[in-house]
Amino acid sequence: MTDDELFLTALLDCQRTELYTRPVTLSPQQQERLDAMRRRRQAGEPVQYICGFTEFMGLRIDVGPGVLIPRPETEGLVERVLLEMGREMRVPRRILDVGTGSGCIAIAMARMLESAHVVGIDVSPDALIFARRNAEKNRVERRVSFVERDVFWYLEEGIEAFDAIISNPPYVPACALAHLPLEVRREPVSALDGGPDGLHFYRYIIPAAWRRISPGGILALEFGDGQEKEIENLFAQTGPWDRIRFEKDLAGRERTVLAWKK
Repeated sequence: MTDDELFLTALLDCQRTELYTRPVTLSPQQQERLDAMRRRRQAGEPVQYICGFTEFMGLRIDVGPGVLIPRPETEGLVERVLLEMGREMRVPRRILDVGTGSGCIAIAMARMLESAHVVGIDVSPDALIFARRNAEKNRVERRVSFVERDVFWYLEEGIEAFDAIISNPPYVPACALAHLPLEVRREPVSALDGGPDGLHFYRYIIPAAWRRISPGGILALEFGDGQEKEIENLFAQTGPWDRIRFEKDLAGRERTVLAWKK
């Protein structure tokens, strides 16, 4: 969709097709809001922040300053985990979403796996405001719990075992942050900055997650361009893992990894 189409669907609370199948007349107040949206976009603000929401796995997810905008690559991560876990949908599942942000992963998993209970952890209180709101709007608040906690502390100190741990951690190398597109730089640095080589969080998550996953459970991670070999080495240093599988995104780049605990 074009920016204007997105703005109009947000203003009029309608689907894109309705813009072309029924007359659209804006009130003076709506026209003022549309003009303001256009100005914000020209200044480099992300469309999703301006509209106040985005779509993820067919769900409406509210977003705004202080929370990472969900992306299609992360939908691919969720879809792959669902394919693996969905074979036994009647079996109760415990799932952990590390660095939940807007809650999009946790909420999608809860919506698609009706017997699952999901825990989402994040250190950002601003992000968790969006996450809790999104869980309520998508009617999964009884099966999704959000915890404001440092992810490293939670993984190291907790004792609860999970059938799956999923994470889209920060993976942009610190030296590359200044070269990101302007609209991406409007998103929280804490959700982007992966340390000097982009792998800071993986060095903690992979070994700690192995200790918190039930036998036969899955660790699923998204990672950045060119990081596959380093991620593979980190898995080789932990475990034992039963098997490890890398998957490509729609652009043909290695983007996600799934590992099964023995």
